Amino acid sequence: MNKDQIQAWVRGYAWLGSDDEKDREVACIMSQDHWQWIEARAEKFAGQAVDDEQAKEALGYALSELYECHDEPHQETCPRYRED
Repeated sequence: MNKDQIQAWVRGYAWLGSDDEKDREVACIMSQDHWQWIEARAEKFAGQAVDDEQAKEALGYALSELYECHDEPHQETCPRYRED
């Protein structure tokens, strides 16, 4: 997946807050480098799968991890950090 595809997936997955809050959260997530290793994270999850169904969902697990594991404090790369 490329950056735009990952960003669109994470934005569609975001569930908390207003649209503006979701956009800021996704911008913060994408300003960090974790998305660049999404394929490696997916491979790790696939390798830990207990069955074929989990292995098929490995990319989804890795993508959801970007959103679910993101929390403050914001890093200097975050657009919100620069605004505060």
